[in-house]
Amino acid sequence: MKLYKKILNQPWAQNVVSMLAASYLRFVRLTGHWDIRGWKTVQLLIDEDRPIILCFWHSRLIANAFAWKTSKPLHQLSTPHRDGKIAAGAYNRLGVKTIWGSTSKGGSQAVRGILKVLKSGGAVSITPDGPRGPRQRMQSSAIDIARISGAVLVPVSNSMSGAKMLGTWDKMLVPLPFARGVFEIGTPIEVPRDASAEQLENIRLEMENSLNEITIKLDKETGVTTPEPAPINTGNAEVSS
Repeated sequence: MKLYKKILNQPWAQNVVSMLAASYLRFVRLTGHWDIRGWKTVQLLIDEDRPIILCFWHSRLIANAFAWKTSKPLHQLSTPHRDGKIAAGAYNRLGVKTIWGSTSKGGSQAVRGILKVLKSGGAVSITPDGPRGPRQRMQSSAIDIARISGAVLVPVSNSMSGAKMLGTWDKMLVPLPFARGVFEIGTPIEVPRDASAEQLENIRLEMENSLNEITIKLDKETGVTTPEPAPINTGNAEVSS
C-alpha cells in the first residue's frame, strides 16, 4: 500500500483532509455567484412536512450542498470507507448530515437509515447513477424507496463556469473559486405505493430524462460540454452517496 493511502486510513488524517475540503468549498461558495432556481418547489414540500428525495447525477455532487437554503437538515448517504469518511466529514462541516451505508455491502443498513429519515418527514439526497454508474442513467433504488416511504422525488442539477471536469467514470464537475453557478430544481414526481411495473419504469424514464434535460440546459448556459450518458447496457447501480 502506498504511503499516502496508509496515512489517509488514519482517522486524524481523514479529519484534516475533510476540514481542508470543507474550507475550500466554503471559499468557492463565498467567492462565486450562485443562482438557485425553483427553490419554492422544495420549500412548499417542506412547509407541508413532506419527505423529500433530492436526485442528482453523481457528477454534480460536489456543489449541490450550496443549493440547500433551509435549516431543515439534509441527509446524504456515504460509505464507511476512507473516501466516504473524508467526503462525509467535509459535508458535515457544511451542514449536511450523514447516513452511513454501502450499496455493495450492507445495503439493507443504508436503506433502513434512509427510510428512518424519510418517515420522520426528512430530506435525503441520492445520486441514482452512483456509485459506479452507468453515468446519467436513473436506477430504480430511489424510486423503490419513494414508493415505500411516500417521499417525493425531486430532480436537481447544477453547472458552473470555470469548473474542472475530471476524467472519472462520472465526469465529475469540480467547482472552482469565482465561478458563476446555476442550480435548477425540476418538477417533483410522486410514486404511488401500488404502482405497477410499467408505471415504475415510466417514472424511472421521466426522472432520467428530466435530470439529463436540466443538466444539458444549465451546461449550455455556463459553457460546459455535457458528457453523453453511458450506454444503457453497461451495468447496474444502486443508491449512493
